[in-house]
Amino acid sequence: MTSRSRLSLLATAALMVPFSGLKAETNGMAEFLKSKHGFFVHYVWGGSPEKRFTIDRDGKVPATFDEFARAFDAKGFANDLDRWGVEYVILTAWHYNINPLFPSETMKKWGLEKHRCERDVLRDAIDACKAKGIKVMLYTHPRDGHDLGPEDQVKTGWGGPNGTDPDWAKFDRKKWNDFTNELYHELIERYGDDIIGIFSDEGSAAGDSWRVVDYPRLRQTVKSLQPDLAMEQNWYGTTYSLDVGCKEYAHWGEFANRDGNAWPAWRMPVGTIFTPAWWATKPAAESATYFKAEDMYRYTVLQAGANHEGGGTQWAAGNFAGGGWETGVAETMDRLAGWMKPVAASIKNTYASVSWPTAQGTRIPDLKWGGVATRATDDSIEYIHILTPPADGSRSVQLPPPADGRKFSKALLLSNKKPAAMVQDATGVKLTLPEGESWNPLHTVFALKVADDSPEQNLALWKAFRGSSFPDPGPQGGSAWAFAAVDGDPATAWRSRPEGRTEGNEAPPADPTPSGRIDLGQAAKLSRIEVLGRVGKDVVVEVSLDPDFAGAKALPVSSSAAPLPEIVKATYGIAGQEVDVTTVVRERLKFGVTTVPADRSLCGGDPAPNQVKRLRVEIKIGDQLTVLEATENAALELVTPPLARIALPADTRARYLRIRRAVPGAPLSVQELRAFGRFQ
Repeated sequence: MTSRSRLSLLATAALMVPFSGLKAETNGMAEFLKSKHGFFVHYVWGGSPEKRFTIDRDGKVPATFDEFARAFDAKGFANDLDRWGVEYVILTAWHYNINPLFPSETMKKWGLEKHRCERDVLRDAIDACKAKGIKVMLYTHPRDGHDLGPEDQVKTGWGGPNGTDPDWAKFDRKKWNDFTNELYHELIERYGDDIIGIFSDEGSAAGDSWRVVDYPRLRQTVKSLQPDLAMEQNWYGTTYSLDVGCKEYAHWGEFANRDGNAWPAWRMPVGTIFTPAWWATKPAAESATYFKAEDMYRYTVLQAGANHEGGGTQWAAGNFAGGGWETGVAETMDRLAGWMKPVAASIKNTYASVSWPTAQGTRIPDLKWGGVATRATDDSIEYIHILTPPADGSRSVQLPPPADGRKFSKALLLSNKKPAAMVQDATGVKLTLPEGESWNPLHTVFALKVADDSPEQNLALWKAFRGSSFPDPGPQGGSAWAFAAVDGDPATAWRSRPEGRTEGNEAPPADPTPSGRIDLGQAAKLSRIEVLGRVGKDVVVEVSLDPDFAGAKALPVSSSAAPLPEIVKATYGIAGQEVDVTTVVRERLKFGVTTVPADRSLCGGDPAPNQVKRLRVEIKIGDQLTVLEATENAALELVTPPLARIALPADTRARYLRIRRAVPGAPLSVQELRAFGRFQ
């Protein structure tokens, strides 16, 4: 049996038990969700000094790959990140021409010896960062065969040059994925215990990398070894089988504007360079920074208030071979760190607020009351960041009522702990600066103590959710990824994978007893659990302080016996330019999605560009025919989803929740899994 065959069997066998006993040192998904201040670093060897990627301070490229690897200054790298106060760093494992920054046995086995270096750069970097308390993600590229030489393209199955995509007539998709999965397997075996996640480059602006990469298999390879690693990808319309997208900018889109007031916040993390490229390209004699430190800092705050999916902002710049950074990088990051330090508790290790949520697309000038809110991970404190003080010179700001009904007992100015006046009533919350204080020119932070009589919250909202499976991606886009079960949106749902496979992918293992697990991040006292959706029969919920749920009692979830409506016809578009989406809507309802968004995801395109479209659905219940409609970007509820409430004993404490099918059966669909209580 070949090593590649053994690898495939190992990955498949491990996934037959979806929650492996192997774990990352920290729960990568949970750590990523509360991280808001990241840094993205590309350190890239191009294959020869003529392939100019990362340079040294004098603008030169080291003569060999080994010389390039030896030049990496791991200690100085970690010291700089520590001084800048970053929570985590994304560092290149391999990029252009697939040159892994470690002595890869996979490259040797596949006859790619010239792509190996003797020094384990990744191990040195990881160890140096861990010593400073900095978490590490590793950047990878699963479809970079176009940069290989002709001989190497044949060896790996890429087949031949044809731009970003392979020559489809010569491309051996299985062989290419055998090669990449073995490389990922080696990477996770070497470093999986010491990292929080993997960044997987999309590689195609068309968002069609499923044609090259068997993403379900890639996820199997990573998650079978370390199921709690976060899998991130730059977002071009789909996340395939990964956990989270990343809004990527390289002086394009909104970030082509150097004015920070033009930059919008996103629910997903944002990665953007503030230098000419993702790697060092300018010698030390030349200035290399594009953005002002003040704008970068204020955007970091804005993004922290909107970023529910974790990662916050990933500022990006490349380090020199031999150590150090392009001129202006360290100075900019030092200034950003200096402003953040007095109020770091309100930005780092936080979640975006649900009391005063910040919508996607919001820019600083759009803020209605002048600020954004974040919250402590134990829900004990709400942080109010005033980015635009009152224009009339007032010393007070008026916030609307908290969206979740939360109550607060006192307020203080975070930077110096001075008490601040607070009035909470039916009109909202009014905050006033302490005597002798004025608005900070960058931003002022109030810390609000959550009152003991504040209503219990849904502690599962936006927490790490790990599904045993979910539908695989295909030509029309991405999959129904697991986070949808805890995103607070009834129009989305986590669905376990039905039988079958998608185009070109290996058959995934069956999932007859699907399950999904929430990590609340810390122990909590729980009072009840709610399950929204038509989950069907033989479904149970368990709670535990133990991630393995040892001895956990299975609590049955009541299921609705009401029949589903019949979808007679569904169309999306405008009169004369409508697309029949009947099959899509039927399939979604079949798999438990009772609310359908009226958007292009129904048909994979725009049937009437630049015009407001509508979703029109004819449903039949018994003998009664009803027509339902929703305008573009609204949500259409086909049928009211059932809500099951599970009461818990008064002394129930848990960190982990699991919903599962107790006996083999149909795929499981959960629109929302909620856990009410308080952190302790």
